[in-house]
Amino acid sequence: MTFSINHQEKYSLRRTSIGCKKIILCGCFFLHSLYSLRADEVFQPEFYAFYNGMPEMSYDDEAKFLKELGYDGISQIYGAGEPLEQRVIAYQKQDLTVMSVYLEATENAIEAGMVKALRDGGMIELTVAKISPEVLDSIRQTTEMASRLKIRVVLYPHFGNAVATMSQAIEVIEKVNHPNLGVMFNLCHFLKSEKAEDLESVLLHAKPHLFSVSINGADGDGKNWDTLIQPLDKGSFPQQRLLGVLKKMQYKGPVCLQCFAVKGDKKSNLKKSIDAWEKLLKELD
Repeated sequence: MTFSINHQEKYSLRRTSIGCKKIILCGCFFLHSLYSLRADEVFQPEFYAFYNGMPEMSYDDEAKFLKELGYDGISQIYGAGEPLEQRVIAYQKQDLTVMSVYLEATENAIEAGMVKALRDGGMIELTVAKISPEVLDSIRQTTEMASRLKIRVVLYPHFGNAVATMSQAIEVIEKVNHPNLGVMFNLCHFLKSEKAEDLESVLLHAKPHLFSVSINGADGDGKNWDTLIQPLDKGSFPQQRLLGVLKKMQYKGPVCLQCFAVKGDKKSNLKKSIDAWEKLLKELD
């Protein structure tokens, strides 16, 4: 038995074939565009200066100075409450941000009035010197309070504390079990407390909880704070290695400049560091 296809049926089949090819081509073009966008996506995190690197000046002058240099604002402010509110107002005048406040987790939860000036986008950086059921409960309460204000809470691993490493911070995060609690990666404390060769694996393990990052110039084999905290244009540690991992991870959070006890003129250090930051980003792309 033989079958024949008339002209109209041939035309319909041809149109169907052409339509399928167009759909396939469009789909391939879309996927190619999507992957190209991801590959070519510019890595440009907001960049903040730690308060510990600032020269003494008024809040208004602080904000003007950082804006002139090109920073997005200031982070890790000491103290809270009314002084924090006044600093936030001064920075808002310059369209800059006071990004975070630096506090310690104790058995007493942090009160909303201390940090409310950071609502709608700020962060609380928490060091954890001691761990107990009471401290864990206070962290949980602080995190819930901050969530209502749209403030994120990050654990700050600090050498010598109960939470000194990224893995110790993640253990606390898992125990508290609140989506508003994350961790801050701090290069100087990482190099002091952990192994430099583990950088990539540590960051990838922390990825779901990584809310913030601090960097600075450092010597990869440094042993003291003089060698582990330097202006960003100094030190032997390859900053491209850290930034490259963050870019591959599609990290979207802020990057902050650690300046604790850095020698030299503070204004000059901040200028050299942001120049180094911009150079690093250009080299990375």
